[in-house]
Amino acid sequence: MKNNTKKRIALFGGSFDPVHTDHLSMALACKEDLKFDEIWMIPTFLSPFKISVNTTNKHRIEMLNIMIEGYDFIKIQEFEINNNKPTPTIETVKHFKSIYPEYEFAFVIGTDNLDRLEEWNNFYELIDLVEFVVFKRSENFKSNIAKKYNFKIYDFKNTFLSSTNIRKLVDIKNQDKRINQYINDHLLYLNKRLEPFLDEERYQHCINVGDMAYLLAIKHKVNVHKARIAGTLHDVTKRWPKDRQLEYLNKYNPELIAEPFPVWHSYTGALHLKYDWLITDQEILNAVFNHTVGSDKMTDLDMVVFCADKISKERNYENVNFFRAECFKDLKNGFKLLLEQQLINATKNQDVNNLGKNILKTAKKYLKGDKRWN
Repeated sequence: MKNNTKKRIALFGGSFDPVHTDHLSMALACKEDLKFDEIWMIPTFLSPFKISVNTTNKHRIEMLNIMIEGYDFIKIQEFEINNNKPTPTIETVKHFKSIYPEYEFAFVIGTDNLDRLEEWNNFYELIDLVEFVVFKRSENFKSNIAKKYNFKIYDFKNTFLSSTNIRKLVDIKNQDKRINQYINDHLLYLNKRLEPFLDEERYQHCINVGDMAYLLAIKHKVNVHKARIAGTLHDVTKRWPKDRQLEYLNKYNPELIAEPFPVWHSYTGALHLKYDWLITDQEILNAVFNHTVGSDKMTDLDMVVFCADKISKERNYENVNFFRAECFKDLKNGFKLLLEQQLINATKNQDVNNLGKNILKTAKKYLKGDKRWN
């Protein structure tokens, strides 16, 4: 690296959709190993090689702010986002060099960028304009490109994360927990985490239940944030095949296998959210767990999600408007009415003793005195 007295700035561009711990590790390596004074992270409006981003500028910037908290030498520059259009790297570099002629700039990339580097806008002018700092992102990369342009490849504390994989729940245990929580709290990347595993009708039902849970929560002064999350994700494993659900219950809670298969998804859903989505809020997990047959310890949040599932806006069964009105008027009474109706429907073609223990425990607690269920 060059050695002079100019303030040295590493420009680090990317979609950061989402930012992850390897991005931070690369920035820290710029400071600690390569002795840059500052690292400027530049979220793109849209990469020239992509057709869209997966979440909003606001969310991407907020996740960056969370990630760099405590590192005063890492700054966020919104130049490309504020351009409101795809911005070639050469334009970004020229912009900062013109504003800060007294600084020395370098541009940070990973070896994963080498494949298409020569396709970058005015690439040959760019490499004369700015030094490239290349970090080893994977074991396999185009070393011939690095040799051709005399790029030195730098190591860093690499856990081989990728934003693409994180959006799909892959390797998120290596991701910063704060970013995981932010993603879950704001229901980001549902197009990668939820929608692909549901048919269109079921996915829309999940969105509708989240909306209805939100409205019920407002009415009954329940945590609207948790209601929205639990409602939206309540059927996350609804379309899992039986063998996958069985495998999951065997792994995490075998005693639930005795319950009827149609309710397994409420249990595997809560377990999936806990172990694969890394949701840690037990109230949210319980609301998903209890959304089909309830429990003998239903919280208001549990009742909100239970009811929202049965009265979401696409539901059009007989008397649904009556049940909606009752749920908004009196949450607990609405829950009891829906539970009773569920039991009536379930016993039309089977004996009450075939319904599973959990729904009968719920009925014993909340439908006391009704000999049909006790």
